[in-house]
Amino acid sequence: MATPEALTTAEMPPPRMTTGPAGWARDNLFASYSSGVITIVSAGVVLYVAWQFIVWAFTSADWSIIPTLGGTLIIGQYNSVTVCDSQNCFWRPQASLLLVTTFLGIGWAAAGGGLARTVALAIALGSALMALLPLPLSEMGVDVRLLLAANIPAVFLGRAIGLRTPLGSLRWLIILAILIYIASILLLRGIEGVPGLQPIASRYWGGLMLNLFLAVGGISMSLPLGILLALGRRSRLPFIKVICVGIIEFFRGVPLITLLFMSQVLLPLAFPQGFPLEEVTRAAIVITLFSSAYMAENIRGGLQGLHPGQAEAARALGLPVWRATIHITLPQAIRNVVPAIVGQFISLFKDTSLVYIIGMLDLVEIGNAFIGGNREFLDNSRELFIVIALIFWIFNYGMSYVSRRVESNLGVGRR
Repeated sequence: MATPEALTTAEMPPPRMTTGPAGWARDNLFASYSSGVITIVSAGVVLYVAWQFIVWAFTSADWSIIPTLGGTLIIGQYNSVTVCDSQNCFWRPQASLLLVTTFLGIGWAAAGGGLARTVALAIALGSALMALLPLPLSEMGVDVRLLLAANIPAVFLGRAIGLRTPLGSLRWLIILAILIYIASILLLRGIEGVPGLQPIASRYWGGLMLNLFLAVGGISMSLPLGILLALGRRSRLPFIKVICVGIIEFFRGVPLITLLFMSQVLLPLAFPQGFPLEEVTRAAIVITLFSSAYMAENIRGGLQGLHPGQAEAARALGLPVWRATIHITLPQAIRNVVPAIVGQFISLFKDTSLVYIIGMLDLVEIGNAFIGGNREFLDNSRELFIVIALIFWIFNYGMSYVSRRVESNLGVGRR
């Protein structure tokens, strides 16, 4: 080993206080005297609050309301309606979840690991952990916990299918996503005359299942609709432009709660009596259109942020406008506004809790209604809503984490 005297200046390592965790803390937390004081005071306050919460959570808090509610937090009143008295319907949401985790396994195989693997395994593990909740037995005596625990082997089954069949291609993934969404709706809604699939009105859907159904449908449709509205607003055809501007400004100018009321009170008047457009469907349409209007402005901002030379160069090469838009300007615009797009998705997921205002029992309203009808649990409201807040945070943080990984992979913010 060479002595320090034998090392030249170029060969000597940098000082320890300028690299690694110590260097990061010095640059970001203790860069100046005032910064150090603020860091110490803030750390003290955070540690004190965290300690008080931990002491309360493990000594004074009563979490018995969570196992008492059990699967009601997940599916609401879905399993308590009259049609399910003779046949347990709890397996149908679990079967839909198995389809989703299998699809995520196929996506894991298509992507080759990385982010897709993390998302697939996290959702499969979280679904399996729901088996710890007190859940009912089916009429056949089969414990639905087995269906929940099966999400872990289902994701690996999906990965094997994706590796050994053509289903791992992008085209098939899009087709599978649409088919699984439709199959999930049919499972939850039921089919008249099919044994074991007696129809269940969507007004009985509730809990986290309702929030996820509205969020997935809204996210899946608001992005393409937002892109079309943004392109229509930039169109040179006056008729198309006026229509797109009118839609965007109307839905951005009216509160979502008002739109939800209109969907339940005014919209049925526009259709003949008995038209099969249920409450959840109307709410999903309104939430999707509302989010699409904001998404259109995000996409339009991305398009306007591009240098006009991009489109001019495409036209100089002889590309038609639609091809230049699809292959050159639109991909760059979407790439530049990924944070805004994911932020809108997160906002949409949180806005699904507003459906309580039109009588739907989403995750938040299920907890509120349970406490209102069981006064003995009134003192446990803090524990319940902390768990509900944690559930929302997990999903929203998951979307934020995926967004950061996508931004990093696409090089957003870097040239």
